[in-house]
Amino acid sequence: MNERIEQIRQLLRELEVEPGSANAGDGGFSALELPVIIQEIVDDLQPILTAYDAAFYWFLFRHSIAKDGNPHLRVSNRSLRRAVVMSSYSNAAKNNISVGKVQDTLRALEGIGAIRKEGDPNRQGTLYRVMIPDEIKACREFRAKRISEEPKLFPNADGDPLREKRVKVFERDGYACRSCGKQLTRFTATVDFVEPLASGGDESVENLVTACADCNTRGNKRA
Repeated sequence: MNERIEQIRQLLRELEVEPGSANAGDGGFSALELPVIIQEIVDDLQPILTAYDAAFYWFLFRHSIAKDGNPHLRVSNRSLRRAVVMSSYSNAAKNNISVGKVQDTLRALEGIGAIRKEGDPNRQGTLYRVMIPDEIKACREFRAKRISEEPKLFPNADGDPLREKRVKVFERDGYACRSCGKQLTRFTATVDFVEPLASGGDESVENLVTACADCNTRGNKRA
């Protein structure tokens, strides 16, 4: 009995510290951003994925970012072999895929940067961070190529000059506020200036830091 209780306590401790737990949900997530993200997935990510890769990515996206804004998701190979198939095909019972195929597909998504493994696996599976096109180098390159080849189709491509810089800053800082250390997500992170523009600072990546909304508002920077 004591051993069973200790196992339960250990599971609770894991849930408390795990980025994908309920306590780490993205309270600042805005559903208004979803249409733009989905459009970018269709335009910039899906064309560079195989059919299998796309099916797995959409499943992971559906149960992470699209669910509550939290990009973290813990899954196991065995659960995915049925879950993804059931989501993608009507005759799922006849379309089981092998665990090996699941592993190959996850590795392919990791290789292209669509997902990122974070931490060691446990009994519930492996923790992944689901990335969106702004955070995926291959997508940014694909988008830039399309814009250069067909500029008339993207009249507002340069509407947000800080867009790619923000992603670089967030990735460099590990999506953590440089002032208070709070762990953030794509939806709650903001950028702040080390040296304000009014004081002679510029918009270079070196002069930008990741900040939570509170620290950004207070101007409380350590960098």
